[in-house]
Formats: sequence, C-alpha cells, structure tokens
Amino acid sequence: MKAGALRDRVNADLAAAMRARDPVAIARAADRAKAVGVSLAGLADDASVRKSELWLTTRSVAAVLGYHPEHVRRLIRTGRLRAERASGDYRVKVDDLSALVDERRRSPRAQRAAGRTATRDERAMPQQGTPK
Repeated sequence: MKAGALRDRVNADLAAAMRARDPVAIARAADRAKAVGVSLAGLADDASVRKSELWLTTRSVAAVLGYHPEHVRRLIRTGRLRAERASGDYRVKVDDLSALVDERRRSPRAQRAAGRTATRDERAMPQQGTPK
C-alpha cells in the first residue's frame, strides 16, 4: 500500500467516526490516526508501506498517548504493550499500539467484566450517555 493511500484511509475512518458521533469511536479513530500519522512522518505519498510493519519509538508512543516516555516503558515492561528492543530503547508496532488504545477506550463495565479495573485516565473520560 502507498503511504498516501494509508493516510487517506485513516482520515476516512476518523471522518466516519465523527459522523457517527460516538465519543469512544472518535477517540479510538483519533488515536489510530495519530499513531499512523507519526509513523508515516517524513515518507512521501508514493512510498510503499505495510501497516503491519510500521514502528514507533517509545517517545513517539508517548506523544500519541499523551503519556510520559517512562510510563510507556513501564507498560512495555509489565506486558501491557508489546515491543522489541532496538538501539537501547523499545520499538512498538502500530498494530500493537492499536490494541492498547482499544483496551484503554473500553467502558469501565467491560473492563470489570474482563477482570481489569479502569485507569485514572479512563475514569476521567465521561462515557456516552452518562451525565458529566
């Protein structure tokens, strides 16, 4: 796939989520768009890429998620985020980051059912249909 086509597809997914007006879907699509956008930075539109082979540095993942890089490293060390060591730091596949984003955006009820409690970030996010 060409980098420009992947950018267009990610933007179309974000636009579809915006039209659906579902806050959780918008947040997921926006996080995915940021991750793909950061991983494609500097590539020409005609460059050939595979989404499954796009990588991000620890610092880039932190920027996408709004976390400190050390928190991202803790997520990796505890097994919540898959990564590989490279040049003294970690590299994260965009697809693996998408899995964390999806987990992070699940409702607290679904997380309790799965045996996991919500993080402070997740508790601060208002859920659709609940008063603020």
